[in-house]
Amino acid sequence: MTSQVFTQDQPTLILSQGFADIVGFGLNGVVIMRNAVDLKATTVIEDYSLNNGGWHIEKHPRLMADITGNQRADIVGFGEFGVLISYNNGDNTFGPQNMVLKDFAYTAGGWRVERHIRYAADIRNTGRCDIFGFGEKGVVVAQNNGDGTFRNAKIVLPEFGYNARWRIERHLRCLANVMGNGRLDIVGFGESHVFVAENKGDGTFASAKSVSDDFSYAAGWRIEQHPRLLADLNGDGKADIIGFRDDGVYVSRNSGWGRFGPTKKVISNFGTAQAWSVDKHPRFVADLTGDKRGDIIGFGDAGVWVALNRGDGTFQDARLALTDFGAERWSLPKHPRFVADLNGDGCADIIGFYDDGVWVAFNNGHGSFSPAQKITDEFGWNDGKWDPSTTLRLLANLGSSTRQ
Repeated sequence: MTSQVFTQDQPTLILSQGFADIVGFGLNGVVIMRNAVDLKATTVIEDYSLNNGGWHIEKHPRLMADITGNQRADIVGFGEFGVLISYNNGDNTFGPQNMVLKDFAYTAGGWRVERHIRYAADIRNTGRCDIFGFGEKGVVVAQNNGDGTFRNAKIVLPEFGYNARWRIERHLRCLANVMGNGRLDIVGFGESHVFVAENKGDGTFASAKSVSDDFSYAAGWRIEQHPRLLADLNGDGKADIIGFRDDGVYVSRNSGWGRFGPTKKVISNFGTAQAWSVDKHPRFVADLTGDKRGDIIGFGDAGVWVALNRGDGTFQDARLALTDFGAERWSLPKHPRFVADLNGDGCADIIGFYDDGVWVAFNNGHGSFSPAQKITDEFGWNDGKWDPSTTLRLLANLGSSTRQ
């Protein structure tokens, strides 16, 4: 399954097979809890937070990314005056902040959360992440030099930017492997078309080409109603388009070299007509059976619903797989839920941040789940430390050097 997909809601890459760890950008610093090591929450750096550094959710994106190529996620923060990085030492500690680039920031560059999208992503297949953004005038890239420094940011494509009338509240923009060559291409769900800009492999992109007239704003798709994702649905290594419309789930299969086939309805569930809503019911595409093909998993009112991929991009009927993590008790944004591999078996598990801590349900290997179990009292809403208006909780692969 195509694991390298960056979206507006998922700016940190979680490997499709591996051990996902918990990272929290709290009120006073960065807190981690390593998976399968000791299950203890540890403050690793007293910065990147509201109280220590003046970091604000509405101004300063923070994420995790491998900057050095050692397969360990580093801390990356888009601050007031530039991009700051704290490198992962490999022993559950992080180094001090390094200002690596005086751009992509609120004051340095004039970047705004409500107008511009920023990632740290390996767009040149070097094993090290570059800094990438959809800015005012187009696509902006600062290439990683490989020694902890970055080249100056430059516009590599005068498209997909605010000045070209791309709006966060109307138009999704993602990075995904569309061509099947392992490179991250640009996919934009625009006003009237879906566009793809092919990655040239040198940090630049070809001009955007229209690949579909569907899944766009003019075709009736709305960010506040209709999630749209990129995922490999048939195991060919190329990202397909999948969207959750009013009456169900629609798919446009990647037919190769950036071309997409006709849009087809694949399941009559998970849509607004079945009472699914963006503000209550997270929906994901993840490999639930280990066959490297994307399955559908949604957090409905009563619990977790699953529709397994038949292997060809079509799906079995949706079924209720777990009576937990549902909107009858869990709510957004108080209780974020994620789907990620937690035990290294290649099958996505469920992890959720609830009132009293973190709860997990492990995948049994065929798209069913064990009963939910609490793994820590930390990171919960009740302790007053994890208000989503001021803090951030996410998953990342911090590296395996200390794993037992």
